[in-house]
Amino acid sequence: MKLLLPMLLAATCALAEPPAEFPYSVPFELGEAEFAPGDSITITQVRGTSVTITTNETYCVDGTYTLASQDQADLCLFVTTTQTNSTPIQAQQKVRITNGTGTFHLVETMTGEGYPHVTFYAVRQGNGFGGVYFGQAPWVLSKKSWSYLDKPVELAGARDLSDANQTLIEYLGEPVAPPSGLEAKYTTEGLSNAVLLAAGNAGLSLTHLVIDDSEFPGVIAIVIPGGDIDKINNQIRSMEGYEYTGSISSQTCKVFNIVPYKAYPSDVAQRIGRRIGLRRQVLFDRVSAMP
Repeated sequence: MKLLLPMLLAATCALAEPPAEFPYSVPFELGEAEFAPGDSITITQVRGTSVTITTNETYCVDGTYTLASQDQADLCLFVTTTQTNSTPIQAQQKVRITNGTGTFHLVETMTGEGYPHVTFYAVRQGNGFGGVYFGQAPWVLSKKSWSYLDKPVELAGARDLSDANQTLIEYLGEPVAPPSGLEAKYTTEGLSNAVLLAAGNAGLSLTHLVIDDSEFPGVIAIVIPGGDIDKINNQIRSMEGYEYTGSISSQTCKVFNIVPYKAYPSDVAQRIGRRIGLRRQVLFDRVSAMP
């Protein structure tokens, strides 16, 4: 389960021929690509106002696509960025495509450093379901920590996202990748070991332990039928390096996170805070429905 809600940088549909304001042919490397069966995106050229992909310069990206998995989609040029401030979404930032093969020509103004990519987005849900990263070192994402294919995509009944939904997407921003040099205690294994120890010390027997590690920090769900599930709270608070920072819970299911705020990279802390409440609720609904 992963929520891949994009941060958009300025992208606009342009003419079929490279405009005169993009005089430079921009060399680029391809990063990771992942698609649903039958889908593809091929980048054929990048031109720009600079030969180097850098901030405050503008680039046009040409290529071809094949869309087979859905009747229609939005094909967009985005940048996954480490910055917390998003760029307002404009109508020109995406192009609506239909099932089949075609060409695209998108324009992007780099307002911050990040990992450029061309991606398919579901019209109704707004989540990515396939794309290709590209760029110049060090901003080429060669291995992402999540998969487009881990989340369901509606295939029928597509409709435009409302302005209200788009506002929420902007507010939430991109998923947050684990920081480099992540301490072992904040990895999936470290969080699991900590929760099992806390539960044991509280005399609780878990029937389910699920960790959503689709992004940083991991969010934890436990199920304890017939037990005092809140006994685990103080046990976690007493463990060095962890903090119990609230939860969504019922009598048998609790979803929470224990990575302290001070462990959040400062440049993404606000984005983590905005996303984590929604991530808790999604995980709670999922785990509560488990047999």
